Amino acid sequence: MVSLVLIALVLLLVLFYSQYRALQRNIRSARDSGLKYVVAPSWLPLSLFYRTWAIGYEPFEKQGVDTFIIVSPAGNVMWTCDPDVILQLTARHNDFVKPTEMLGMLNIYGPTITAAEGDEHRRYRKIAAPFLNEDTHQTVWTETISQAQSMLEHWNCNKGVGVVPDVNVDANRFALHVLSKAFFNRPMAWDDKTVIPPGHKLSYSKAISTVFKNYSTLFMIPKPVLKISPAQEHKLCLEAYDEFKIYMEEMVADEKQHIASTQDSSDNDNLLQNFVKASQSPDTETQIPDAAVFGNLFIFTLAGHETSANTLTFALSLLACRPDFQAALHADINDILGARRDTPASWTYPQDYSRLMDGHIGALMNETIRLYTVLPFIPKTNPSVQSLTVDGNKHILAANTLAIVNTSAVHRHPKYWLQPSSSPTKAAEGPPYALSSFRPEFWLNKQNVVPGSFVPFAEGFRSCLGTRFAKVEFCAAVATICAEFEVQLIGGTDTEAIKAGARRISQEVKFEMGLKPSDAIGLRFVKRR
Repeated sequence: MVSLVLIALVLLLVLFYSQYRALQRNIRSARDSGLKYVVAPSWLPLSLFYRTWAIGYEPFEKQGVDTFIIVSPAGNVMWTCDPDVILQLTARHNDFVKPTEMLGMLNIYGPTITAAEGDEHRRYRKIAAPFLNEDTHQTVWTETISQAQSMLEHWNCNKGVGVVPDVNVDANRFALHVLSKAFFNRPMAWDDKTVIPPGHKLSYSKAISTVFKNYSTLFMIPKPVLKISPAQEHKLCLEAYDEFKIYMEEMVADEKQHIASTQDSSDNDNLLQNFVKASQSPDTETQIPDAAVFGNLFIFTLAGHETSANTLTFALSLLACRPDFQAALHADINDILGARRDTPASWTYPQDYSRLMDGHIGALMNETIRLYTVLPFIPKTNPSVQSLTVDGNKHILAANTLAIVNTSAVHRHPKYWLQPSSSPTKAAEGPPYALSSFRPEFWLNKQNVVPGSFVPFAEGFRSCLGTRFAKVEFCAAVATICAEFEVQLIGGTDTEAIKAGARRISQEVKFEMGLKPSDAIGLRFVKRR
């Protein structure tokens, strides 16, 4: 017994000593960089990832600098909200790369563009890029209008008032429908009466929606654990994972057969076709395995639908809390669409998209993704020693430093953006004061934005391929909804209801691979006069 206690004490001493030595090495490394640094426990940098949106610029304000290092025994993390440093990190894509080890959890169906670097990333990007063209954006425009009209019918808005207890649930469904058509040329309907095909346990609609509803579980919990878990939710999650894989295998097989029978050489029909063709390439330099087809179809769908759904939810909620701006947006839609306002089928992507996005709808989107940035932080790392210029001074960053671009902080930086306005709502909503910070008028005034201070889709070589796709979908969705309806909070339009709504979209927001409401957001859609 005494020997076991002694062994345990020795092991603890060894662990403590190794942690102490690691901390001392990391402190020396931080000191040598010349940047300000603070020493923290190993868990602190990780915990900050999940709080970046809520705390915004506050950590940098406390340190008195826009770039500093958090030192811990586990390693050093450089945080920055300096636009100039952000542009350096994003422009020098060979010097500062994505930490693929951190992102490997995304590869649940196979390798993905998100968790790849170097030649592998370039190969996936080259495959996907031709699909994201104007023909695709035309498809997105048409399908978004159709799906938004179906969503309004699903909300019983044809009776003049539609009450929706949880807008985000249906916004996710809406975005999945648009992506399924654009990516796979596979339409999805709102009646959800699809017959389950032979060989399947779930319909395509049920399988794909369940996978994306439970993606965090699939990322975090190993499949063998899910398999033995008694929780019904875990069983359904695993079943949906397997079912969606089978559906993807069937779509890939059908596409291969189609390509073989038609000898189709085009490369811009849909995302599925482009990746399938790459898997059949005779050139070993460009060929990808089938697993990479599945992995990338999954990650493009996840990234595309999740962010679009959350952005639409927050935008509609902000409109409900700002009736004055909503009235101006309605007037703008009237001016642009005129007599065609009541016939969305007559709207065209070439004629109407740019005009709508140059007005109040574009201002709404920009301000929504400024406040609810698509990614609250963007991780980078440097495989070798690199230099950075910070405030005109050169600093040396040790190899394998995790560098975090804090988009939530730079998007609320007092040097570049107006701070929350004083109003009766502000005290009620609490930090980070999303509604009090909501200034869409800024974008209407065509003011210059400091480069690097607004990075909702990242910057540089690793910027989001689907930026235009997302903007077209948002524009068509908001125009379809707001051309006919006024958005209100379920609680009403008085001051107390708006205070409650403001608190919900400020304090009740969580981070799960992206920002989303932590509780249901209920809205009413009332027929415009």
